[in-house]
Parts: sequence; C-alpha cells; structure tokens
Amino acid sequence: MLKSSDLATNIHRLSTVLGRVADCTLQDSCGFGVSQFKILWMLHIHKEGVLQATIANWLSQTEAAISRQIGLLEQEGLIEKRVDPKNRRNHIIVLSNKGSKLAGNAMDSLQKEYKPYFGVLTEAEQIELNRMLEKVFFTVATNLHKEGK
Repeated sequence: MLKSSDLATNIHRLSTVLGRVADCTLQDSCGFGVSQFKILWMLHIHKEGVLQATIANWLSQTEAAISRQIGLLEQEGLIEKRVDPKNRRNHIIVLSNKGSKLAGNAMDSLQKEYKPYFGVLTEAEQIELNRMLEKVFFTVATNLHKEGK
C-alpha cells in the first residue's frame, strides 16, 4: 500500500521538476520566470483585477516579494495599477493589453513544453489526475485557511 508520505514526496518531486522546466521555457520564450508568470496568469483569470495583498495570499508569498514582482511587471508595461473605487487607498492590479497577450503566449509555450510529459497519460487519465489534484489542493488550502496559516 502506498503511504501518503510517498505520494506527497512524489508530488513535490514532480512539482520541482515541472517548475524548473517552466522557468527555463518561460525565460527562453518570454523573458520572465515562473514567479512573474503566476502573477500574470492570476490576473489573466481575474480580468477585473485583484489587490496586491490578495495575490500574495493566493501565491503564499510575502507582500514584499509580490511588490518586487509587480514593480518589474509594471516597468515592462505588462500590468497596470488602478485605484480601487471601493477604497481609494488600495490599488487593483490588472493586466495591460500587452500583459494579456504575453500571458496567453506564455501559457501556450508551457502547454507545448508539457505535452510530451503528460502524453504518457490518456486524456481521461489526465482529466482524472487533474480532478484528484484539485480535490487535494482545495482540501489543504481550506484547512490552512481555517487554521490561519
């Protein structure tokens, strides 16, 4: 019987390897790494924009780390800061048109790079693996949130 520690170790190992592949792919094709891509992709999904603190929370990073990444993305013209109409002291971070296009191109590059790796699984297996990983992820994330971590 597979121990949960073995399963977690394999997930960590796979995550590390895929992270390295993603970082190299993104640096070569787009000129930025995984950290900036995560922010761009989050903003791509949440087109209405999000607060910097929300990005930090979702990505489990400090606001200072996210602030540095946002500064770099803003210098490149990939994101914009807008005053939050609900609280004028806050800024909502949104993708610029250039950032939206680049986020899409970056995801296309990643999907192309990952295809041979996940091609060892049938489409049905990929769908099931994705479903199971999301189930575990949301369980962990929910528990951590309840515990205030």
